[in-house]
Amino acid sequence: MKKAIILFGCFLIFQIVKSQEAEIGYRTTDVGGEYLTYADGSVIGLHIASNARLNHSFQAFLGYYMAKDNTPSYYYNSTKGGLGIGIGYRYYTKPRPDGFFIGIKANLFTNKIILSSQPSDGPYTSMIFIPAFQTGYMFLINDMFFITPSVGVGLKTNLQNKLTTDKKKTIVMPGISCGFKF
Repeated sequence: MKKAIILFGCFLIFQIVKSQEAEIGYRTTDVGGEYLTYADGSVIGLHIASNARLNHSFQAFLGYYMAKDNTPSYYYNSTKGGLGIGIGYRYYTKPRPDGFFIGIKANLFTNKIILSSQPSDGPYTSMIFIPAFQTGYMFLINDMFFITPSVGVGLKTNLQNKLTTDKKKTIVMPGISCGFKF
């Protein structure tokens, strides 16, 4: 009987000690708005992120792409905009998802265009793909509201086969997002 009481007491103490261990970080979901811009256009939309306990965040973006008027001479924008989507990953230097981060992001922006050389043929859907490295800082206010300025450097590529003259080029994409953590 003494052995059973001693074993039960040790087990109880072990469980109490184990339950008092602090877990670093916490899981959150970020929901808010995001704005990105670069030389040929900008995009505004909904930003959703799922943050893991330690350092990691996975993101998705859905928005509206607004093409700027400084387009190349071989086409013109038919609709002045279209769908913008993106996915990404961020690694935060703090255990919880705030502060300085580095990450990667892939954006896809669509836009209806008409070729200047063949105005009767089209419109075509321009599919601008921009994989980028990203860095920034998440300011966390009252553990609920966030403001995140960021900057990305990536390679702009048009996936539309008819637009082979739209050259690949390195771009800089500054942006900002803000919203709430749940």
